[in-house]
Amino acid sequence: MTALLPPVPESVSEELVELGEDVILRVLRGGSGTPIVMLPGWTCTADFFVHQLADFPDRGFEVIAVDPRGHGGSSKPLTGNTFAQRGLDLDALLNALDLDRVVLFGWSFGVLDVLSYLQQFGTGRVSKLVLVDETPKVPAMPGTEEWGEAELSHDGIVAFLRAMIDDRVGFWTAYAAYMIGRDEGAPLDDPDIARIVELGLQTPEHIAVATGADGLTSDYAEVASDASEQVPTLFIARDDWAEAAAHWVTVNMPDAEFATMPVHLGFATDPVSFDRTVAEFLERDE
Repeated sequence: MTALLPPVPESVSEELVELGEDVILRVLRGGSGTPIVMLPGWTCTADFFVHQLADFPDRGFEVIAVDPRGHGGSSKPLTGNTFAQRGLDLDALLNALDLDRVVLFGWSFGVLDVLSYLQQFGTGRVSKLVLVDETPKVPAMPGTEEWGEAELSHDGIVAFLRAMIDDRVGFWTAYAAYMIGRDEGAPLDDPDIARIVELGLQTPEHIAVATGADGLTSDYAEVASDASEQVPTLFIARDDWAEAAAHWVTVNMPDAEFATMPVHLGFATDPVSFDRTVAEFLERDE
């Protein structure tokens, strides 16, 4: 096991939550108090939040980290592998666990899970939002300075998708290195990279491709803007695109707070600083 993603603490319980006849979600839970529901990124699992599962219970929060449909130990159905459906899944999970006044925390494509839920159900059950390192509008329009994962062009989003499809292991290995600030040529036998790859490859290829395509063509900008007017929102972006992210948030989510972290997986590479930033936001009376 690695220093970056160590074993989940014994204080954390694993539950399998039935959402219906065909879907069960694996959930990791720790602590008691205000619930923080954490959604991970593309093909990632609840295990990525191991540091937050260890830390936030000591701060008076309950952490509920989720393997979304198709990921980790959750059901892997042939259908429903879209963010629209995963927004429905999140509502069903809140109902199954009888949760209210929750903090919704999305990282990377997990931001899209959160925004899909908000689009369909609003902010009535939400106390605060933490959106970590994802553009609410994922594709950027060509020929503009719009903030996005990549341009909506052959050399942008299409190339991104082709890399996912043509060499998923190679793509994911290089991206794992990038997420933690390592050289993209770092070897797969690096234990931190190997652990990230191992967890990501628990998602079957058909689901990885479906959610990748859906995510890379999603636009939840208006949802993010509206939600940030209704509930306190913290937006955190990694350093290498922080300037563009800060501008986008200032223009589109002016009521939101903004912070940065060093790399895409900054909550694991520097959990002390990350958790302090989030805790200060959550503990502040609004």
